[in-house]
Amino acid sequence: MIKISKDTGKNGNLTAGLDWLQFQIDMKVDTIITDVLGLDGDLFIEKSGNLKYYDYEKYWIYGEIKLYYTKKSDTPSMVQFSGSGWAFYKDNYLDTWEVTEFGYIKFLDNSFGHLIVPKRLDMRLDDFNDKPYYTPKTLLNYCQKRRLLYGRSTIYKPFGDDFTGRTLYLGADDSTKKTRIYDKLVEQAKKLGIRPKDLAVDMTIKSWIRTETEFRQDDVKAIWLEIIKTEHNELEFYKGYLKGKIKFLDKGGKPYHPEFWRHFMLKTTAWSYKIVKKQTPILDKINWFMNKGALPILKMYQFLYDNEITIEPFEQYPISWLIEESRYSKGLASEIIKYLSEIKTLSEDKKKDLIKQVQTQTKDTNSKFD
Repeated sequence: MIKISKDTGKNGNLTAGLDWLQFQIDMKVDTIITDVLGLDGDLFIEKSGNLKYYDYEKYWIYGEIKLYYTKKSDTPSMVQFSGSGWAFYKDNYLDTWEVTEFGYIKFLDNSFGHLIVPKRLDMRLDDFNDKPYYTPKTLLNYCQKRRLLYGRSTIYKPFGDDFTGRTLYLGADDSTKKTRIYDKLVEQAKKLGIRPKDLAVDMTIKSWIRTETEFRQDDVKAIWLEIIKTEHNELEFYKGYLKGKIKFLDKGGKPYHPEFWRHFMLKTTAWSYKIVKKQTPILDKINWFMNKGALPILKMYQFLYDNEITIEPFEQYPISWLIEESRYSKGLASEIIKYLSEIKTLSEDKKKDLIKQVQTQTKDTNSKFD
């Protein structure tokens, strides 16, 4: 039987929290197990396996909690709670310790924040009301009429039908803050190989609609900071995000608040966050190189060189040779070293190695191009 816990406050049968949590941490696996997870190392078993987009070779697993690692000293370990892994950890440990989900995030930040880089965090909201506040079909009707904005986007993707279970995605495929709304009762029944109505009887519910938002890259770092700062519980926090993110329009294109949305939100305060790109001298130079003319000039040089067209009075050399022979100015070298020093995901050994490489390629030699 699937275990659920309901918040039966003024907002009805709603519950909210995390559904996925993944972060890198510069710490050995055995220390992660005892100090970060508060568990016994004997509970975990080691397996071979990699993680998409990352250079890991093995992982330790317990109850779908996975700790990926590699023998390469410059790669931090990865802690991954999948949806089922997080539910297992919450039900069996956090609840027993009387620690909230946001309380655990704040513990991580207070104790190990300088070692952690968040990689993915999913928020979820489950509606167990007999008549849900909204369904995928409810919101799809507004999307099809271009009367629903997700941020400033009108992009959406529907899947399924009333029989197979509907899912609605809000936001572009490559968005780093995608939201999906779907029939969780149908989805869980499929996993268990039983009919949705039988699962409903088993769970003593009639409906289960889930809303999830998946945060990655800069957005997961931003939401992590918002969780650390907030005084709201998980339900009010996530409802506030949805209220700030999802907007409805009337037939004339003006802001509009449907009745179901007003009843769902009640007195929830909308909030949002802004991602401020940190500008550094290195980023400025890369931006100039990519967008202000240096790259086309490089292409022009290669074109002339490939076609043996001379550029008087300059001698011409292959670009690869020019790069090999060139040296950083002392000012640029200083900027590169500072930039490398601030990257949290690099181990100290890796930083030292890279900084040494920069120093050996800095002007004070007899390079032809000094």
